[in-house]
Amino acid sequence: MNTLELSNVELSADLQAELVERKNRGDTHEVFVNSTIDPVIQRLATLNPLWRFIANSWGYGGGNRLALTSFSVLEHGEELGKISRERKGSSEVIYISNKRIAKTRERSGGYSTVDADKAVLKAKKMFFKLKPNERIEKAMENAEKVMSHQKRLKEREKYSAESTIKTAAHTFIMGTGFPLFLEHIKTGAEHERNKIMMAMEEDKRLADEMMTIEKAKAEFEAGKTALVIKDGGKYLVKIGDKVDLFDDNTLPDWMRGKLGMLKLVQAEQFVSNTGCRVNDETFVLIVEEG
Repeated sequence: MNTLELSNVELSADLQAELVERKNRGDTHEVFVNSTIDPVIQRLATLNPLWRFIANSWGYGGGNRLALTSFSVLEHGEELGKISRERKGSSEVIYISNKRIAKTRERSGGYSTVDADKAVLKAKKMFFKLKPNERIEKAMENAEKVMSHQKRLKEREKYSAESTIKTAAHTFIMGTGFPLFLEHIKTGAEHERNKIMMAMEEDKRLADEMMTIEKAKAEFEAGKTALVIKDGGKYLVKIGDKVDLFDDNTLPDWMRGKLGMLKLVQAEQFVSNTGCRVNDETFVLIVEEG
């Protein structure tokens, strides 16, 4: 059986695009799964029809042949792990990896073997959807990254807005004097006036957004926010050290209202006194007092 004929084994979008580009140049290639990992991919794909095996890298297999050497394994869009061909000295080995495996290994981030049976057993044992505690850990990491990134981004934007204001004020102060600065804004050239007024409004807007981000980040780090992870029709909620599981019927009204507001904004966006939408499944809610 050709492993690539299985319905749940496919090339990534990038590899498909590259293959089309090669064909448009007149190059024809035979694509196949590297022989070292082929039995592992084929058996796991057959045993687990709900898993998707996405090839994301290849190497030359001699002549006009391209050997697929690395696969990401997904279930319902969630990555379970990776299976790849790696070199160990002069030999080729099967490499099975994900964060769960990495935590059990001291010297490497994955499990390597030349035995396809052992590789299949390792994948069957370690490839499964995130457990609630793992999902919380991943969501915590994503939330921390988003809030830290957005804080740095707003700091840079605010600095840029402040620089525009300071440059205009400095130029005027060196001439007529600071007491006339406000009047200057009202009576100066329209283009310059509009530029300064827009910068002042932008500075205030960014200051308000920074306050929202800093408040959410401080409360998140202090464990005073609600970390909400949406998983289908369920909601995994962590407040402090307490973890609860809700559905659409049991979700508290205040959480429902804030989630509704955050679902209207883009990922990595904050809403004042509401919280942050980390991504499509993770939200940080500011807990209501009282």
